Amino acid sequence: MKELGNLLITLFYKLVSLIIIILPDQIRFKVGVLLGKLLRKTVKSYNEIADNNMRLVLKDELSPAEIERLLEENFTHMGLVIVEFIMVRKLNKNNFRNYIDLTIEGEDFLKDAYSRGQGVIIYTAHLGNWEWLGAILAFLGYPLTAIAQRQHNKSFDHSINKTRRDKGVKMIFTREMSQRDCYLALQNNECLFLLGEQYPLSNGWPVRFFGQDTYAFSGVVRFAQKTGASIVPTFLIREGWRKHRLVCLQPYRVDKDTDRTEQKRILQELTAKVEMMIRNHPAQWLWIHERWR
Repeated sequence: MKELGNLLITLFYKLVSLIIIILPDQIRFKVGVLLGKLLRKTVKSYNEIADNNMRLVLKDELSPAEIERLLEENFTHMGLVIVEFIMVRKLNKNNFRNYIDLTIEGEDFLKDAYSRGQGVIIYTAHLGNWEWLGAILAFLGYPLTAIAQRQHNKSFDHSINKTRRDKGVKMIFTREMSQRDCYLALQNNECLFLLGEQYPLSNGWPVRFFGQDTYAFSGVVRFAQKTGASIVPTFLIREGWRKHRLVCLQPYRVDKDTDRTEQKRILQELTAKVEMMIRNHPAQWLWIHERWR
């Protein structure tokens, strides 16, 4: 029965995807806004987690009414991300600029890091449109391997990961990967795409994030130290409907002789960079993760 339910969900997703792809552009935008409103009204667990997270870390900065407005904006953004992810099927390296009004800030940081030939760790977050970020980097000529979690729905998981692979993004899955997979990608001078703001399944070191004690995945600094790869904080920020800004920040290096104390300081700095970007664009972060445990 569960398998049938998962199959129906996948078929519904594919049907909705086909409809969205053929719709006029402004109608797609309205569909995205509507999807966000539906998520806000119907998925109680998402609402509770997002509301709890915002009140935990923003209660001294925003009033209850302001948090409520932020929640509305946040769910609207999620709806637009869903529609844009569906639209990525139409994109390729030759036509993507016809669909995305893209500005790039700090690409020299990424170019210089990549030119060293030791791989690059793209340190990012569920901020802006992280799905388009991976595809755009691949379209710009940066070979990309992304670390991701499997979806519980196997049919849906297959569908979305096929879309990612079709855009040139290779996948490594958290519960199936070995560290060797990550090292090999970097040793082949690929970009390893890592969503660093999630609560780690393992190998976490303590950090402060939005004034709260939590943990962050330590593998990012260990991968960099072992391979010589640079860590480049990179984000794709929404500035309008299909209008985005690709932001690359100054890279971090972890030398072979860097001790554990310095490694932890670098991880805390990376966490602070993510927090800075989220504070600049709070409606664009995925607040529905149980980040603080």
